[in-house]
Order: sequence, then C-alpha cells, then structure tokens
Amino acid sequence: MELKLHLDYLCIQLKTKMTRKKLKLKFEPNLVIAIGVLIASFGALIVSMRQASIMNEQTKILIEQSKSNAWPSLSIEMSRGVRSDGLTKFNFQISNRGTGPAIIDKTVISYDGKSFENWNEFYKLLNVPDSIPLGHGNDILFNRIISPNENFNLIDWSVNKKLMQFIYDRADKISVKICYKSVYGDFWIVKRNGLQNNLEKNVNEKTDSCSLSDEVAFEE
Repeated sequence: MELKLHLDYLCIQLKTKMTRKKLKLKFEPNLVIAIGVLIASFGALIVSMRQASIMNEQTKILIEQSKSNAWPSLSIEMSRGVRSDGLTKFNFQISNRGTGPAIIDKTVISYDGKSFENWNEFYKLLNVPDSIPLGHGNDILFNRIISPNENFNLIDWSVNKKLMQFIYDRADKISVKICYKSVYGDFWIVKRNGLQNNLEKNVNEKTDSCSLSDEVAFEE
C-alpha cells in the first residue's frame, strides 16, 4: 500500500513538472518579447524626454543670449553750462546705454509732486512771470523708440536765458519717471528725482508692466 502511494506521488510530481515545462515552453518566448518591447519603449521614452530637456535648455539659452543683445538701459540726464555771468546752457536728455532699442511706453514728469501732460502745463505750475518769455526746444517723447547710444533731447532752454535761469533755480523739484520695454516685451522703469545737478541718481527697476496708471501721463 505504501509503495503504491509512493508511486502515485511520483507520477503526480512527474506530471506537474511536465506541465510546467510545457507551459514554460509555450509562454516564455512571448514573455521575453513583451519584456523586450517594454524595455525598448521605456528606453525610447527616457531618450525622448532627455532630448526634449536638452532642447528646452538650449532654447532658453538662445533666448537669454538674444535678450542680452537687445537689452535697453535708459538714464535721465541733465546738462548745464556755467560762466561767471550765469548759465550758458541747460537741458534734459534721455540716453540709452544698453545694447537694444528702448520702446517708450509711458512717461510721468512732475513738479513739486504734481504731474502734467505737456510743457505749457509745466510753466503754469511754475507760475512763470509774464516778464519772462516762454520758449524752448524739444523732441516728442510720446511713443518714441530710443536706439542704443542715442541721446534724446527731452527739452532744452539754452536759447531762452531768462526762462532757463528761472527753471534751473527750481529744478530740484522736477521728477521724471519713464516706463520702457525691450523688443522682447521686458519692462523697466527709470526714475530721477531732482535735475539741478548730477548728484541725483537714476534708479532703474525691472517690472512686469507699467505701473504708472494712477498718474497723469506726459504726452509731448
């Protein structure tokens, strides 16, 4: 009886091994192929992602290089000439010392904290006496594009000696703010408070957009 049971057990083990062998022979090739395809697909995905990452980095570098070659930098400058008998010249200029054009978006010029639209309003704020004739030379800044190394003549009183001296004595109360952008749409604001001497400094700040909407825009 025990011998019979032992033989039956051996037969069962043999059949099980044979069945496993048949299953192995039947399914192993497909499994290998499936695993190979999976590995190949995964490898291709990794390569594709890596290539996309490299291309993205290269694109960013190219854009930054292009921006650096088209970066404007404005400064608000005052020029004066002095002799023993008084001033010989007095003017304001906007200079671009950057590598790209500066596109003027908005300008705010104020006197004693009050902004104005044009130079005639400026003269009214100053209460220029009737004995002093009004007159100046200037270029239109509104919607202007200032090229690299260009000195833009904002206003010049040199041809009007009396008015020039009158304004110079009060120029420490004049403030100028200009919001400008590059050809890539990056914005900056340059500010200067006081234009009586060159001790006043320009302040350049990068900004997301022109934030001068609550002040009267200068449009001359």
